[in-house]
Amino acid sequence: MKSKNIVIVGFMLFMPTAITAQEHIQKAFDALRSSKNQEEVNAKHSLEKDPDTGMMEGLEDTYEFLITDSKAKHLVDDIRKAFEQDERHAYNVSSGTLGNSENYVSLKVGDSNQGGVALGLMNGSRWIYACFLDPDDTLRQHRYAYALEWVEENHKIKGKIIKTYATTQKFRKSKAMQSRIITIDGNSFSFGPNFPFDSDSKSSETWLTEFNTFKNLFRRRPNGTAANSYATQIYKLCKDAESLDDVEKTMVSAEIAKLKNKTSDEFIQQLFDMSIERLKK
Repeated sequence: MKSKNIVIVGFMLFMPTAITAQEHIQKAFDALRSSKNQEEVNAKHSLEKDPDTGMMEGLEDTYEFLITDSKAKHLVDDIRKAFEQDERHAYNVSSGTLGNSENYVSLKVGDSNQGGVALGLMNGSRWIYACFLDPDDTLRQHRYAYALEWVEENHKIKGKIIKTYATTQKFRKSKAMQSRIITIDGNSFSFGPNFPFDSDSKSSETWLTEFNTFKNLFRRRPNGTAANSYATQIYKLCKDAESLDDVEKTMVSAEIAKLKNKTSDEFIQQLFDMSIERLKK
């Protein structure tokens, strides 16, 4: 099992990443948090990256607030309107009322089906959340989720705003299937249950088939927008190549060296160099 780099830092919230599709929500979140007419109750920030590629794999930003000034209620209304403005870009939008400890939603973080950030735990609260695909993930496996929960009583508003990054529910379910078909760059491929990289029981034949798929995709468009993703997939395969014998590893290394010569992108070239080094272990 690969190790993770997990960073937890308080008071670092809502970094301006991938805000194209959810720009209004992000701006409304920032406006509430920076307003002097609200009080910060609690804040949490956690970030998880792949230690080798530096690519983000999980994110949680939770900010709890209290509004006591009736003139500041518009901050919450602005967020609700922002969800409406960005709704057409979301692939999943949901809302609810009368939150309680038995009726809540869990917004996942990272690639785990366990746990998550609870939404709807506050008694009598209203809540809304929306999910947006990560525009930088060409495989369409990761998403950003934004959420607002609030309850108004005694002329006060208590609530929280949430942002998480995780694999999509569809992707997590697909990993549990015995076999599945995925579409990459407009092409469909069939893989076994351990795809993409849970390869403890992967045979050398399966490994080589998957490598050949990503190799061919990269060769077709070595300078395309998806090239970085294909190179990363190849690197992740090479991190777990125990099923290959020495002859097969030598053959794969030679193929990766050819791929390296087809690109001038230094990051991709480094990924290929690391891939070859992994095959030597």
